[in-house]
Amino acid sequence: MSQPEPNLPNRRRSRRGGVRTQARVECRAGTLGLGPNLALSGLDISETGIRLIVKALLASGQEVEILLSGIGARKTLKRLGKVIWSLTLADGRSCAGVSFDKPLLYADVQALTRPAG
Repeated sequence: MSQPEPNLPNRRRSRRGGVRTQARVECRAGTLGLGPNLALSGLDISETGIRLIVKALLASGQEVEILLSGIGARKTLKRLGKVIWSLTLADGRSCAGVSFDKPLLYADVQALTRPAG
């Protein structure tokens, strides 16, 4: 009989929640806001980062610009960040985790996330 995996500590710096379907997420390579939007959808977000589905595999350490807007958000939020991890999904799309250079306000995260439940 195999041993159960030990409970690993959650290494996240902040609590994350699912991105509302009404929220708009954009991701552009680099920090100048140039180039096409690579984001297909946001999966979850926290004050310190976002996990999203993107059109192309992003390199770990790559700098990106993230734009967030939607119902309940005060204005379009812009954050620079670094890709922490990226992987190719079975359907050919990619999933990436981005760490923001500057945290979002808790109120902004609440406006962009689905209610728990």
